[in-house]
Amino acid sequence: MNIANIRLPRQLEADSSSEAIRQVLISCTAKLMPGGKIDVPLIKWSDPLKMALQKARLQGRIRLGLESISEKLASERYGIKNAHQSSGAAYGDRISRLLLFSNDGADRFYRHIEQLLEQNAPRLLGCKLNVDAGVLGQLILGKDKKIKIIMAEHKDVVSGVLRSLVDNSNVASGS
Repeated sequence: MNIANIRLPRQLEADSSSEAIRQVLISCTAKLMPGGKIDVPLIKWSDPLKMALQKARLQGRIRLGLESISEKLASERYGIKNAHQSSGAAYGDRISRLLLFSNDGADRFYRHIEQLLEQNAPRLLGCKLNVDAGVLGQLILGKDKKIKIIMAEHKDVVSGVLRSLVDNSNVASGS
């Protein structure tokens, strides 16, 4: 996926924040893992990002765990395929889901993420956070539990999280 050409949610395109967001996403990218095929944006942890994720969690718009996320995306792919076959309309051509994951995963974990990103392109954008699973778990659940991956699963939440990236130019300086 070429980040420079991604189609962001309509509300971001409408309020002109899309170019600033694209610049933040493009400014620091890396392969998911050594030998990986996909470059993902590296995002630094910030207060605006933390607030956007906490708000999304309170709204029930965050999905946790690789298995749960995989099942949800597979179900949505099936629905999109059926809708496209029955109506012929284009579905899933812009970012509508955001995958955020910790920087302390094993290669196997990142291979699964790479597979999800390939299967669900272009509607799924993956970003590696510069935090470990403990920090992410503390933020999302408010307790000492490790969470390696979350998915924002509503366009309003995706837009809010992406907007938070330009609130302090949340680009990581490394992984």
